[in-house]
Amino acid sequence: MSRQSEFLRAFFLSGFFFLQLPLFAQSKYPDTRLDQIMARKELVVGVNKVYDPFYIQDPKEGFPGFDVELAKLYADYLGVSLKLKPLKTFRQFSDEISSSGIDMALAGMSTELSRGKTVTFSNPYLLTTTAGLVNKRNLPPEPEGNIVTTRTFKSIADLSLISGATFSVRSNTTNHNYLLKKFDKTKIYSYLSDSVAIDALTNNNVMCYVADSLYILALLQKNPGLKARYLPLVAPVMDEYISAAMPLNDLIFVDNFNFFLKELKRTGVIEELRTKYFLNNEWVK
Repeated sequence: MSRQSEFLRAFFLSGFFFLQLPLFAQSKYPDTRLDQIMARKELVVGVNKVYDPFYIQDPKEGFPGFDVELAKLYADYLGVSLKLKPLKTFRQFSDEISSSGIDMALAGMSTELSRGKTVTFSNPYLLTTTAGLVNKRNLPPEPEGNIVTTRTFKSIADLSLISGATFSVRSNTTNHNYLLKKFDKTKIYSYLSDSVAIDALTNNNVMCYVADSLYILALLQKNPGLKARYLPLVAPVMDEYISAAMPLNDLIFVDNFNFFLKELKRTGVIEELRTKYFLNNEWVK
């Protein structure tokens, strides 16, 4: 075979390869979840059925919950209808996203490295921190004998100055882990639910109930009478990100939602929703 014939044969073979490449690429990379949403004209969002005011069961008119309003705004942005699916645990949200039972989860969900193995998290739409609700009578008095105010105790870290502090917290949470690390020589009582942990505080079994700051703020909106006896310690001690859980490695879908979030933050919509649900009690029945 001549050198010219060998060149022509190599040229045509390489041409065949490049002609076939788009077909292989198309079969390897299927439509993203965003394409599927647009095709069926419906966005299915998982919400947390036990975490008001992110999602409120049987809500007052105009107050469906923070995450519900955020989901509706995103569906409107995409030009599709919205379907909500109330769930409870991260495992449920993760499994439903993986199986396409839901497209994403807006559930007051905090990010964690372990969780990032099964879902991709969006940019945060809210920030929170480990916080506390402390019995005022357990705080050291000022020289005049008055109960100390928030000017002295602002964060849960300030309680490290008090000997004999005791805490209640929901077990196996970021807040529980924070206590175990920062107050390792202190009595920490962990419970399966926040309601039982709160009872430990109101029954005077512990000095301080610990949860994230948004949960503390919402609790005070639902039970304003608590403010007379208990002091909220909500100044930041660590950043905890509240983000949307989305399909693993679906970067096109995630990027679309991140742009939507950025615009809502820029225009003040996120801050309006935060004020509506965490800084007033109009949503409370």
